[in-house]
Formats: sequence, C-alpha cells, structure tokens
Amino acid sequence: MRLTGPTDETTAREGAAELAQVEVNVGFARAVIEGVVTGQLHTSESHAGAYHAVHPYGMSLIWGEGVGAAFDEIVAHLQAGRYRDRDEWLQIDPRWAGLPWERELTASPLRASVHERVNFGFDPAAFDSAHGQAPEGWAIVPADSTDFAQPGAVVPREFWNDADQFLEHGGGWRAEHAGKRGALAFTSFRFDDELEIGIETHPDARGKGLATAVAARMIDDLLQRGITPVWSCRASNHASVALATKLGFTPAKRLPYYGLTARQRRVVS
Repeated sequence: MRLTGPTDETTAREGAAELAQVEVNVGFARAVIEGVVTGQLHTSESHAGAYHAVHPYGMSLIWGEGVGAAFDEIVAHLQAGRYRDRDEWLQIDPRWAGLPWERELTASPLRASVHERVNFGFDPAAFDSAHGQAPEGWAIVPADSTDFAQPGAVVPREFWNDADQFLEHGGGWRAEHAGKRGALAFTSFRFDDELEIGIETHPDARGKGLATAVAARMIDDLLQRGITPVWSCRASNHASVALATKLGFTPAKRLPYYGLTARQRRVVS
C-alpha cells in the first residue's frame, strides 16, 4: 500500500466518503483523514477504494469498497509493518468481516493477538447525573491546559497536538484533592454533535469512584449542550465496560480487534 501525503486532498475526500459508510465508531480514523492529528493514511496501489488509517495512539482501521479486491495487498502491507513504529490496534470495516483476517494475521511472522472491541450506544434515560457528585474531600473541576501533558496510558497528549487544540475541541473534567489529580474524563475525539470520552485514573486514586464522578460530570455537561457522548473499549477492559454500563451506555456492536506488535519488538522465528 502507498502512504498518502497530507496534501493529497482528493484521496482524503474519497476516503472520507467511504468512511461515512462504516457503521462503527470511527472518530480516530476521521481525525487522521481530516488532518486533526498527524497520523498515517495508506491506500491500495492496485485497487481503488481500500484505505488504512493509523492514529498516532496506535488505533487503526481498514475500510472501503475495494478492501475485498485488495485483500492480499493489505495483508502483505500489515505483515511487513514497515510503517509500524508502535504497537497497533487494528479494526476492520464490518462489511469485510467475512474475509480470513484472523487466519492471515495470526500466522507467522506477524502473530497478531485477537481481541474484541465494544462500541456502546448511549441511553439518556438511563443516565443518572447524581453520579457526578464528587466523593468527600474531592472537587470536580474543568480540565485546563496543565491536564494535556499529564502522564498515563489514556491521556490527552495521545489524542491532540497541543493543549490549545485539546481545550478547543472539548477539554474535559478532572477530580482533584489538596492539589493532587485523581482522575480525568476528557475529549478523545469530537466531530459534529458526537464526542468520544477517554478516562484516566491515577493509580493511587483508584477505587474511590473518581472515574465515575468525572465521567458523569462530563456527560451531564455534554447533554446540556446537545452533544451525544460516545464510548468504546476492549471487551476485556472490564472496568471500562462496567463504568460505561453504570453511566447509561449499552453494548451496540462487537467486532474483532487485532493487536499488531511494533516491528522493533517483534520476535522473528
């Protein structure tokens, strides 16, 4: 596959039109294709309408009407992994779920791991804003520029180029106590009237209900502004699944999720 440059507006426009037909949460791919973040967009060299977007955080998506025809080329591209400088979490356009992805991707040399990703739907009637009350001694306050660079696994700096962009696209809410940060609910992707939520809790603050409080406060704020909250996670992330359910989300779609190891970490047999 060919890496498309950021100035190839025709390819981006065509890929975006195809992306609109994919019926799963595709905010991360849209962020790449619309240039919100500096990711990678690969296109088939042999067949039109086959795309592979890689978000800087490592999430990726293959989609398009030409995926079936370009299957062998796509598999070779994934197996070679010359573009892959960090571990990748790959999703496939559900229209092509019947192709033998698992057989090809789990074989040597790639040996991808196989997981399941859950896309949730939100039911406003099932949401209880009372969950947004801060536990005793904690305050829930709007995120600011200092939250952008905070360390962690799921944090704003993995999804936005800088603090200004992060705040401009939605920011978030944090829990704090005596100057210490406990949890952060933040905007990972924002398009139109939908916003996907990311959550990070400091290891020392787990088990206090802080993730619930900041997420609920953020959802309450979104609903007041007419914005629909979006939630996705791996099915094996039981804490995230439980939190989503508590906040009024219900599983809507389940799809395979392939873990591809970065080239420098791959063990070659």
